[in-house]
Amino acid sequence: MSREKTGMTFGQKAKNTWDKIVHNPSFTMKEQFGYSGGIFGNSMAQDVEAYALTLFLTRFMGIAASMVLILEAMAKIASIIVDPVAGVVLDRKTKSGKSMAKAFSLVTPFPLAISSILLFVVPHIGLTARIVYTFVFYMIYIVADGFYDMSLSTISARMTTNPSDRKNFYTVAQFASTLGGMLPSGLIPVFVAIWMDKEQFIYLGFAIFFGLLGFGMMLIPYFTLQEKTAAAWRKETPVKLNFKALFLNRPMWLLIAANLVDSVRQVCYSGLAYFYLETLDAFWMASAAGTISATLSYIGIALVPIIGAKLSSRDIIMYGYLWTGCLYVLFILVGYQHLWLIALIIGLAGFPNGAMSSSRKILLADSTDYMEYKTWKKYGEPVRSEAMVFACSSTFSRIGSLWKSLLLPAGLAIIGYVSAKSFGTTTVSVVQSEATLKGIFYLITIAGIVGNLVPAFLISLDNYTGKRKEKMLDELYEMRAEKEKEYQAAQVTAGGEEA
Repeated sequence: MSREKTGMTFGQKAKNTWDKIVHNPSFTMKEQFGYSGGIFGNSMAQDVEAYALTLFLTRFMGIAASMVLILEAMAKIASIIVDPVAGVVLDRKTKSGKSMAKAFSLVTPFPLAISSILLFVVPHIGLTARIVYTFVFYMIYIVADGFYDMSLSTISARMTTNPSDRKNFYTVAQFASTLGGMLPSGLIPVFVAIWMDKEQFIYLGFAIFFGLLGFGMMLIPYFTLQEKTAAAWRKETPVKLNFKALFLNRPMWLLIAANLVDSVRQVCYSGLAYFYLETLDAFWMASAAGTISATLSYIGIALVPIIGAKLSSRDIIMYGYLWTGCLYVLFILVGYQHLWLIALIIGLAGFPNGAMSSSRKILLADSTDYMEYKTWKKYGEPVRSEAMVFACSSTFSRIGSLWKSLLLPAGLAIIGYVSAKSFGTTTVSVVQSEATLKGIFYLITIAGIVGNLVPAFLISLDNYTGKRKEKMLDELYEMRAEKEKEYQAAQVTAGGEEA
């Protein structure tokens, strides 16, 4: 049988996919890369904090793991309060009728960049003052980061109502997000391994570099993105109806539930720095495993538009969790005697991460269509409220982040990890016991197993997929077209009466 009859080659499929991205009818290339630039800059700042902050606070600030637990809990509880407020704010407009989401995308990068740098400065003050210093700037960092994340997410969801175009848009953005996220965690261990005696200043140097570069990149979306889904016939939805609509959004709630348990596997990623540095005494392994993971993750992202023709966003997320969970089961069985095997397992475990991240954003954006459909059927009013959807998701992500922040320091305390000792302005490192070093291994592997297999089950319960999804979308398109006709007819009638 000839190739023409059997279908296109993989290369042809990849070319067609790229053509669809370049000629995306909903977005210009400037908009696609403008959004990607903002995501890239934000990811760099986030990754420095996520990868090294707890390590930095315990090793160089001299703050005990138990106190880091309290600091992170207090700051993130505050962020949980901020997110729903931000959702309400970002769904409104300024007095001049402009988007609040765009306004916040311009003003938040500055405090975000400054605080991300100052968190890695060790002030020459007493321990109590250091704790206060850390809390203040960590609070600023979390609030600014939350507003920026939701601003960009809200704008991106307002750029089209076409699920296919969203898929390509978020896929391009995920390349940038993954690259921004891998740079700090990939480069920092290399520099630390080479100049171990300068470890403290290496963290600060990278915080400054990525903070300033990220600041410039995070400003780009404000000047390139345009919101396009604000149809003239849509009414401004009352806040009360927005909240009612949220409760009808089944895909969003299942994704939230999966993400809450996913926070357990994030403990695994945060704990890997301790594993490489303390248990293996081979911090260079972070770069080796990270390179494999990042390379495979990029391949996974590139495959999203192609496998998306066969698998839904829900399926990509579900199977990604299963893949990684099974690899961590293998990890706990084979142990950590062979460094090459560790790098291979951890690297392979990261293969679906990029595709899953992209698919989560696609699924969440698609859930606004689901919510619009359900509110139209139940209340007679099609409610989208993109900012509220992303705010709700972000609020529970903060809860998951708080849960993660509690778990890592708590896990370190349980296995007997001893933080550096602070004597005035002098900090002295501590050598860990053999039991503690082994405990770090079990901390990351158990978190990797539970944090992947349970979310896989939860996300499988989402039924907004396949033929059901297609049928609902067809009805939505018909409803929107009818609403547009009614609005245009009303405008013509009103114009005739004025004349």
